Amino acid sequence: MLLLFVLVGLAGNLTAQLDSLLNVLDSELEKRSQYLAEKELSLLQLDQLRSQANDPEEQFEITLEKVLALESFSFTRAYGEVLRLKKLAQQLSDPVKISQAKVREAFIFLSAGLFNEALDSLNTINPDLFPAELKSDYYATRARTHFDLADNYAIHSLSDKIERLGLQDLDSAIVHAQSFPLTRLSLLSYKSMRLDNATEGLEFYRQLRALPQAGTRLMAKEHGAAGILFNMLDQQDSARLAIVKSAIADERTVTREAISLVRVARYVYEMGDYERSARYIKIGLENANFFNARHRKMEVLDILPLIEEERQQLLLAQRRQFLIFTILLSLLLVLAVWLIRRTILQNKELRERRKALLDLTQQLRANNTALRESERIKEQYIGYFFQSNTKFITGAKKVIDKASKAIYAADFKEAKYQLKSFNAKQQNKQLLQDFDEVFLTLFPDFVRKFQALFPPEVVWQSPEQEGLSSEVRIFALMRLGIKNNDTISKILGYSVNTIYAYRSKVRGKSFLEKDAFDKAVMDISSTP
Repeated sequence: MLLLFVLVGLAGNLTAQLDSLLNVLDSELEKRSQYLAEKELSLLQLDQLRSQANDPEEQFEITLEKVLALESFSFTRAYGEVLRLKKLAQQLSDPVKISQAKVREAFIFLSAGLFNEALDSLNTINPDLFPAELKSDYYATRARTHFDLADNYAIHSLSDKIERLGLQDLDSAIVHAQSFPLTRLSLLSYKSMRLDNATEGLEFYRQLRALPQAGTRLMAKEHGAAGILFNMLDQQDSARLAIVKSAIADERTVTREAISLVRVARYVYEMGDYERSARYIKIGLENANFFNARHRKMEVLDILPLIEEERQQLLLAQRRQFLIFTILLSLLLVLAVWLIRRTILQNKELRERRKALLDLTQQLRANNTALRESERIKEQYIGYFFQSNTKFITGAKKVIDKASKAIYAADFKEAKYQLKSFNAKQQNKQLLQDFDEVFLTLFPDFVRKFQALFPPEVVWQSPEQEGLSSEVRIFALMRLGIKNNDTISKILGYSVNTIYAYRSKVRGKSFLEKDAFDKAVMDISSTP
């Protein structure tokens, strides 16, 4: 179980490293224009130095430096410079420099995939004239040419023969590199790779990485070789890390001949990141076209259709997802609009219902107030009418009793006197006075509120007047619900026309319309 956790942790750590390195690579790719400008500036400075040099020896050294700067950058420009280098070597009549120029020419041919042309240049060289370092460089270039030829031969027997020649050249290169640790470790690692001895090759790679003098250009090549060695051991994650490191170094050194970025594109394609893979392979093709390396173009074109097909499928799937998402979003938007509209309508309906309930509540309160007021008025007036009728009946009974006694006594004169003593007009006046008293008890503020319905100059009831004026009394009866002119006329003892005239006169002097005036009178409350 512990071993399982360790393995899972290591796998997760390698994945995180790979993601981090890919982000670094993306960052370096964004600086391509900056690195290219810096490269061109350095080449321009070499041109300026060479134009200022008068010594052919110095011109040769500067031109050699420029060839080295161009041989993995641009085949056309590097080949032009190597021709200049050969010409300077011939002017100097220096066999070593002539052979050195031919080695560089062979390396340029090799980088462009012109293997036979590279061998032709190498076969014209006598390495015995070289010092150890140049001999190692010569045999290493020859070995690589043989290996590349063997890798591209379709006939197995011929490729094996050429492979053996490459190993012989590689052994010679290693022998002459004994005094040069970087070169020696690089060649030993390369030999282990050709012999399928990945474990040994990776050990040489680790030793090489530990040397402080190992530069970015050298490590770009060594990281790429390590990626192949890790693949031999089926350590895919480590292989990917090494190849990505190689691609990063290639970008920093503006190397256009290398194939590391294309291999990273293949790895990323296998990981399912088709968009990033397409971007890498496109830049890889630009590099191959820039350098004009035919064999590199073939490697790019071998994977490009696969990546492009997957990218198109990914774009199609993304468009399909976008279409589905758009449709769903539209449906959700329609649903949201419907829900919002429904909510608005429901809120409006609720507000209307709430208002109706509020109005109804207010109406009920008003009705309850009116009912309570009506009940109180009814109670007061019932008491009043009982009291008035009792007084009236008592008085009439007294008169009738006295008149009856006089009649029984045959005192008709007394009977006539008693009957005449009952004054109906006086009784009606008393009845109205009692009505006024009870009404003003129930509606103590009626006169003031009634007067407020008219301009200040119109006065219907003077403050010192006892009881109600005829005009006010008519509307007091109306406030109690007696609105019929005939009924009012009988109560007050006026003709119907007189009642109508009074009502019309009073309404005509109010600043309210007729209906509004009647409503205002009916709205006068019994409470102050």
